[in-house]
Amino acid sequence: MKKFIERNLSILLLAVNGYFLFSISNNLNEIAKFNSDLRACASMKAHANDKELSTVFEKNAVSVTNISIKFIGEYCKKLTQQNLF
Repeated sequence: MKKFIERNLSILLLAVNGYFLFSISNNLNEIAKFNSDLRACASMKAHANDKELSTVFEKNAVSVTNISIKFIGEYCKKLTQQNLF
């Protein structure tokens, strides 16, 4: 067993590094999606008083988040409640 580990140590270390890099990559992708959804919702809510801009930013939020226009308000509400500082 010791000789096997000595011979294949570099392969073992590369496999471990690859696994951690893959998991970090997936985590960064999830964080990026969350941040883009949050940014789209924030811009939609920032222009809620102006009717024309509100519809434009609502359509933008729908395209970014891939949520139906019926549910985008509720989705943004839940998203901002999760992100309390």
